[in-house]
Amino acid sequence: MYYLMQLLSRTLGLLSPKSLERLAATLTFIVFDLLRLRRQLMLQNLERAFGTTRTVAEKETIARAAVFNFVQTLLETLSSPAYPLAQNIELRGSEHLYAALAKGQGVYVLCFHMGNWEAMAAKVSQEFVPVYAVMKPIGSAGMNRFVEELRTRNGLNWIKRDKKGDGFRGIREVLQRKDIVGFIIDQARPGEPRLPFFGHPAKTNTSFAAIWRRMPAPIVPVHIHRVSFGRHVVTCEPELTMVHQRGNVSGDILQNSQMFSEVVENIVRQYPEHYFWFHNRWK
Repeated sequence: MYYLMQLLSRTLGLLSPKSLERLAATLTFIVFDLLRLRRQLMLQNLERAFGTTRTVAEKETIARAAVFNFVQTLLETLSSPAYPLAQNIELRGSEHLYAALAKGQGVYVLCFHMGNWEAMAAKVSQEFVPVYAVMKPIGSAGMNRFVEELRTRNGLNWIKRDKKGDGFRGIREVLQRKDIVGFIIDQARPGEPRLPFFGHPAKTNTSFAAIWRRMPAPIVPVHIHRVSFGRHVVTCEPELTMVHQRGNVSGDILQNSQMFSEVVENIVRQYPEHYFWFHNRWK
């Protein structure tokens, strides 16, 4: 699998960006219009998120655009050895991340599945300091090796979790080096509380708020949206003000986790075509 993925990456790198964009459009037609993969789930998610504020036709347009953006993300990432991910990215709000890093504690970047998050990590690593994230192995050993090498090349470094406690220790080491920890928070997790997301209860990742409570550092939301194939805008939002009341640990964790969800929701409302609607947040 490792060598097969390398061959695919090199082959895609031989195509022009315009050809890759046309390929993405073709694959989107196959996936969304012919095979209709996860189409119903996406439309259900959009119905929960926007209700009557968007027409059925508008929700279908958003869903198709989301598939198109995701396919472009895959092709951009696979062809990144030929077309570096960070080369055509506009950076907005960089002063917020610079100010957070200047505090000397390292920084958490609050991120989620919108746009080409691989390109976002590449740009942030290039412009600021190295970015690390806790990630699980992907697929087979060969596939995981390929993905890990590609991500490292693009500036996204892994905090590995081979045994219990590795993730926390890795995060602590990154912050002690005054680097950046990227924390993806928008996926459902079993056993987690249901907090409002677009007005509906959704299993919400509270581990970020719990880790911050034990190991505080500035938290800056950062997101990315696509302008065209290979061209993006990365936006750094102002540092979040966290709740930290003595003697109310569980309450703080829930309140901060709800704030994170609201941050994600507000940004997704601005760029719904770029969000990862394939995931069943409300299951």
